[in-house]
Amino acid sequence: MKILYINLDILFMFVSGILLMNYFSLQWSYFRVIEFLHIFGSVVLTLFFVLPFLYKHIYESMIIMKHKSKSGLAFAFVFVFLLVSGTYLFLIGNRGGDIYGIISYYIHLYGSFVLLFFFALHLRKFFAVKKMTAVLPLLLIFFPNYAYSSSEKLTNIIFTDGAKHHHSIDWTNSVTCKACHPAVFQQWADSNHRHLADSNPYYMVLENLAEMDRGKEFRQWCMGCHNPSAVSMHQERTTHFMQDNIMPEPLFTKGSKNLINEFEKHPNRLEQGVSCIACHRITDAKPTGNSSYSLNLTKRKKYLYEDAHADMKVWITQKLINAKPKVHKQEYMKPLYKKSEYCASCHNEFLPHSGKKVVSTYEQWKKSPYNNPKKPKEHKECIDCHMTYLKNGKFSPLEGRSTLGGKHKKDIKVHYFAGGNHFLAGLKNKENESQSIQLLKTSAKLDVKLDKGVLSVGVKNVGAGHKLPTGAADFRELWLDITVKDKSGKIVFSSGKLNKEGEIQKGSVIFNKVFGDKEGKPVGLFFWRYEKLLKDTRIPAGKRVVEKFSLQKELQYPLHVNIKLNFRIYPQWVTNIVKAAYPQLPDPPVITIADLEKDFD
Repeated sequence: MKILYINLDILFMFVSGILLMNYFSLQWSYFRVIEFLHIFGSVVLTLFFVLPFLYKHIYESMIIMKHKSKSGLAFAFVFVFLLVSGTYLFLIGNRGGDIYGIISYYIHLYGSFVLLFFFALHLRKFFAVKKMTAVLPLLLIFFPNYAYSSSEKLTNIIFTDGAKHHHSIDWTNSVTCKACHPAVFQQWADSNHRHLADSNPYYMVLENLAEMDRGKEFRQWCMGCHNPSAVSMHQERTTHFMQDNIMPEPLFTKGSKNLINEFEKHPNRLEQGVSCIACHRITDAKPTGNSSYSLNLTKRKKYLYEDAHADMKVWITQKLINAKPKVHKQEYMKPLYKKSEYCASCHNEFLPHSGKKVVSTYEQWKKSPYNNPKKPKEHKECIDCHMTYLKNGKFSPLEGRSTLGGKHKKDIKVHYFAGGNHFLAGLKNKENESQSIQLLKTSAKLDVKLDKGVLSVGVKNVGAGHKLPTGAADFRELWLDITVKDKSGKIVFSSGKLNKEGEIQKGSVIFNKVFGDKEGKPVGLFFWRYEKLLKDTRIPAGKRVVEKFSLQKELQYPLHVNIKLNFRIYPQWVTNIVKAAYPQLPDPPVITIADLEKDFD
């Protein structure tokens, strides 16, 4: 929010200054007001907003984080000149006989344009919109490319209880489920489903960008799946996780301890994100995506004192449920939850203004060999991979009880929600991270051959029921890392290495998709601007692709070939943007999904 204030401050100073130019010939009644606002408004805004922000920003960026930004230094240098020249013009003036007054006037006049240029350049670097059109960030913020239309349906949630507005007490806090489902709660507590909104730094940055680009109403498009409780309460935005009156560190807090502590002090405070109730009170779902599900919050059968928080009343409720749990189970478990359509209600995604598919994981699964209900042994729903326990790299259904004192089950559907994003869950819990990494490593296999100086590398999607990788835009990186050494150990071919900035070297084979805008330019973070698909080299389920590399002639055999299929959940340029807002965030590691070594004589 601070950066938005600075944008507003600089825009105010620039526009009000431009209006004072002789070119506009304003009526005196307007001129004198604008002059007053420009001088005194600029002084106030500079003292209370700009200077404190610049000092903190420069200290954190250059002193603490050791960042070097030429555009930032140029901006600061020009800003000082404008500050000094403006002060001189106000205190001494430009009455024509003072050379310094004349110089100050021209510095202040033309320097403002230079300042705006460096400001835009610095913001463009700040947002790290790599390979993106050079849109002036200042204009981006104040004049969005797309105007929000009230006819766009941003969320598709249907509240079947008839309520038009919910209260936080309607969203039974997930902490109340912990007493009877401790193991499941622990799995969920550090999962990505738990941390989809306020405690997810990548999401928070993107939701803020969505508002900056298309208006605050557009946040609802994101919140329908990431923060349905806030949508139901007509909240306009996702707010930062708060504990009392401070913002705790959510990245490394294990077991949702901050949520538990807050519940003990403020049991009726809204739990943001995807809670237990957000999934277990869905009564119907369609695979179209964009939160295409039905929720029933208030019309559910509750036991006596079920909404109470006093220890004695909570104890009584638990005993009443334990005495006859059938009704409780019926209220929170539906056959729908085993079907892929249930997951697709959010894991499919389309643009509300154009209908273009951003994520089509469900359609990919429908076309895959895993969608085969006529052969039950081959048929797999989403939960058969993403909610089944893995051990030693293999699916090993977890036996036990999902409820204290409940029935023994041979296959407890775990709530780690293993998937591509091992990173954020791994900051909190290594078991959650391990489940996702193990799942990733079941997805692909490599093969290689060398013929007449051409190295052919095969990559087959053997485990994912969708394209590899899936997800929005080019936020996930899957690529080939190849090293070929000759008889002496000298590297004679290399591809897929990271440079010193953490980016994959140019010319590497990357399996991903890239969205373009209507002019065919990559949209970068602003994936809702998608108009044209510029690239899609992802690997469909069950398919094999072959990439060929020409080696130099007259090599000293035998050759040693090392091939890795590497994966990174976010490109470095995306993480750099998020770290500008969350500097404590580490860089996501590179995971090797599959590797292969072979010698060729």
